[in-house]
Amino acid sequence: MKKILPLLLLNFTIWSCTWHKSTANHIHDIPAEINKGGIETKEEKLVLNNGVKWKVDTVTNHNVHRIMGLLNKFDKIGDKSLPAYRAMHGELQERIDTLIAECKMRGQDHIALHKWLEPLITEVAKLKEAPTAAGAANVVNAINQQAGLYVQYFQCSANNVLIEKRF
Repeated sequence: MKKILPLLLLNFTIWSCTWHKSTANHIHDIPAEINKGGIETKEEKLVLNNGVKWKVDTVTNHNVHRIMGLLNKFDKIGDKSLPAYRAMHGELQERIDTLIAECKMRGQDHIALHKWLEPLITEVAKLKEAPTAAGAANVVNAINQQAGLYVQYFQCSANNVLIEKRF
């Protein structure tokens, strides 16, 4: 009996850790959320929330502010070489990864954010693969257009004036 109790505790601990990890991985699983709400993001276009901008938490606004700041910084630098675009890709990807990692949003606002973010991620991925500086410049234009939609569809906090001024 003395040996069974520790084994049961060990099994329970392993099971609970495994269960926690599997549910934690589904927190940002958009298809699961979409299925609950009956909404398809792949085919639906980003729209306002009944004529009102979507609510976004402070952390998300801050991370989008950092992405916009990087885009502003790149607009101002003179180096538009392919290596400069590649470096920009790395920084953008890092900031997008941070945005995703720190996102705590839920519900319809979260789904709307993904409708904005997924095309941005796609364009940033294209930036890495651009064969020429001219091609990369075209991708950056598409990134700027997608980024500009944020202010049209999401509430920006007063602290993120840069987001509003950029577009």
